[in-house]
Amino acid sequence: MKAIKVEVLHARGHSPGTETEENLRLAIEATGIEVELTYTEVLSQEDATTKKFLGTPSIRVEGSDVEYGNRPPEEVQIGTRYYNSPEGWKPYPHARLIANAILEASSSRKDH
Repeated sequence: MKAIKVEVLHARGHSPGTETEENLRLAIEATGIEVELTYTEVLSQEDATTKKFLGTPSIRVEGSDVEYGNRPPEEVQIGTRYYNSPEGWKPYPHARLIANAILEASSSRKDH
């Protein structure tokens, strides 16, 4: 089976952040699923609109946002993105959110 594609998007001059990297690592380890990880830099507000960028950091699994799936909000931005987590609003996604998106993508592949 081909690796699951995971894309980390971030604004120019801003790294995804250590918490994002750590939660991404934990999610990948927890699922045990092979992923192909890529990083995409969003260069401007115009680029954000083109890429439907929801803010730094954004993670997509097989093209779907980890938080919103295939139904992202219309608003795009180049600034910091916040995620609702068990500990409240954080500027990075929870590992469980990422892991669930990876598992869902893997399971939907097996269904086809």
